Amino acid sequence: MARRIRPPAKAASAPPPGARRRSWLWLVVAAVLLAGAAGLWVIQRAGGGLPRQGDEPPAAGPLNVLLITLDTTRADRLGSYGHAPARTRHLDRLAAEGVRFQRAISPAPITLPAHASLFTGLYPFAHGVRNNGNFYLPDRFQTLATALQARGYHTGAFVSAFVLDRRYGLARGFDTYDDRQEAPGSQIVTLEAERRGDRTALVLHEWLDEHARRQPNQPFFAWLHLFDPHEPYRPPPPFKEAFAGAPYDGEIAFDDAIVASVRERLERLALADRTLVVVAGDHGESLGDHGEETHSMFVYESALHVPLILWRPGLLPGGTVVEPPVRLIDVAPTILELLGAPPLEAAQGRSLVPLILGRDKAAPPAVYAETLLPQFYMNWAPLRAIRDERWKFIDAPRPELYDLQADPGETRNLLGEHGSVARAMARELERLTGGSTGANSSGTMDAETLEKLASLGYVGAGAEPARGADGSRADPKDFIGVFNQLRRANSAVRERRFDEALPVLERVLREDPRNAFAHLVLGSARMGMGDHPRAIAQFRRYLELVPTSAYAHHWLSICYIRLGDQANALREAEAALAIDPRFSDARVMKGGILAARGQHPAALKELRLAVETDPEKPLLRLDLARVLAEAGQLEEADLEYTTALSQ
Repeated sequence: MARRIRPPAKAASAPPPGARRRSWLWLVVAAVLLAGAAGLWVIQRAGGGLPRQGDEPPAAGPLNVLLITLDTTRADRLGSYGHAPARTRHLDRLAAEGVRFQRAISPAPITLPAHASLFTGLYPFAHGVRNNGNFYLPDRFQTLATALQARGYHTGAFVSAFVLDRRYGLARGFDTYDDRQEAPGSQIVTLEAERRGDRTALVLHEWLDEHARRQPNQPFFAWLHLFDPHEPYRPPPPFKEAFAGAPYDGEIAFDDAIVASVRERLERLALADRTLVVVAGDHGESLGDHGEETHSMFVYESALHVPLILWRPGLLPGGTVVEPPVRLIDVAPTILELLGAPPLEAAQGRSLVPLILGRDKAAPPAVYAETLLPQFYMNWAPLRAIRDERWKFIDAPRPELYDLQADPGETRNLLGEHGSVARAMARELERLTGGSTGANSSGTMDAETLEKLASLGYVGAGAEPARGADGSRADPKDFIGVFNQLRRANSAVRERRFDEALPVLERVLREDPRNAFAHLVLGSARMGMGDHPRAIAQFRRYLELVPTSAYAHHWLSICYIRLGDQANALREAEAALAIDPRFSDARVMKGGILAARGQHPAALKELRLAVETDPEKPLLRLDLARVLAEAGQLEEADLEYTTALSQ
């Protein structure tokens, strides 16, 4: 029977809140890259179980750490969290033999902010990463990876989605940061390029094999990110057939098999008994709850409640279930204490070790969550939430208060009946956030960047878009149907079903001309259809609303190059790089234009910078090798071809 750690009893009063050789090399490199892109799913059917927990102490020497983050995974879709139809026996076994946190809460229903919080132990308003795609974790923040690397750990990250690309700041502290993706066709604009989880795991397997051969006595920290449960829900066979009526559950079952394959690899390499395994969801998925089909727009529990499991027999008390609410910002402090390492500097999270051992009798701290996506993409109001063991308050144009003990589905707003509770929680929210909106680490629009953009003709770039005349914004819950339509239109554009998407996008923009997301998706649709002049118009309108978007400038550059306008294409690539100097795609674009003009030294400078920024991506080296060959630098070109082949 599971050992349950419950919250302490509380008072009833309201709680606080060379041409031939080169040709041969090129063919081999291309063949290898194509084979990698079409890799087969090789995860074997997991047999047996995890090692049984015993009383033996952990193996001598520093523990390894394996962190697995499950993207878009709500807790109540795992068997160990009560979902009877789930096929998650390997994750459930980890939970049964380790520590399972019943109520782990994400600080944001968005991938990049949630991961930034997990690694820093800070809330989004402190580290400044408030959304995907246009935010960057500043170098000044210590992370779990930088802390472990400084302690001599061999570190590797293996991520499955472009939203966690190295340019966003999470690569610091990792010796290897493998973020290669299986991108969609270049005609389509998307930030959702991904790599299937089994293919990401294969790269981790190779890294573990090499570690065991070359550095068997050095501890490692490996992070595996699995993106499969993110929409669209398309699990591979046999999960596709087994979950024909519940494809989201099929994606989670697929990830369960991937987790089993990694565990088996650890056992085969004799590393399992020296490895602390941590499994955490980054955020959940609404699946229609409160009218939201996916995530990112609301801060209800279905999008925030995530699985959190720690496993290491002999170190952690097996079969433990921790009932009080905990936070993703507590994960890094907990790992560091279990390793005997100093805590992160200025972390807002706390170690959960005392709670695991039943020694923490104090009331748990308040739990904060936010989504600013409604403001950034839709020009609607942002949402913030704060909760304790019973109550949850949502700060919105029409505020909400829920009794989570009596109403875990958040269906009855009790604001009118319990105004004093709501006011107390609102005060706690202001205290926690310092009474401000917090840090905002978006595109680097400092004085130098603004000067660069002004020199490129972007006078006024960086200004905040104006609000309505009364300074108010719409409540997202009043327009969730519009957001769902836009998400479906975005999916249709990715799948080149333009006739289906265009009427929706045009109707939304007639009713709401300041909807940035609609302009972005419509620009993508026009670009995919080859209507580049109208795509340019939409991307320019998007830039008026989101002036720090390096991507919009890059997409404009692509449109101009397809129109044969090298001058404007170069201008837009330079604008993208002014905002984000780490944007390797924009560097490749700039380098390609310069090479086409015969300016090979300048082109090579840009392409070398691109490779330096993203050294794990072989396609960048191929671009560099091609221009080196054009410039007559054949030996260096061959070296880059060979390096790309080795990747």
